[in-house]
Amino acid sequence: MQIVPWVLLALNVSGAMIMVKWGLPKEVPVIGREDADPLLGYLGLLLFALSIAVRVASNITS
Repeated sequence: MQIVPWVLLALNVSGAMIMVKWGLPKEVPVIGREDADPLLGYLGLLLFALSIAVRVASNITS
C-alpha cells in the first residue's frame, strides 16, 4: 500500500501539468481558453479529478 500515495501524486501533478501546458477548452467555464487543445485538456482534467476522487474514496472507506 505504500505505492498508492505516489501514484495519486503522479496523477495529480501530471493532470495539472497537462492542463497548464495545453489548457482547457473554452467550453469549461471560467478557466477555458480559446487556443486550448480539447483532447489533452480534458485528459488533464480527468487525471486531476480521478486522483482527487480516489483520495476521497480511500479516506471514506478507511
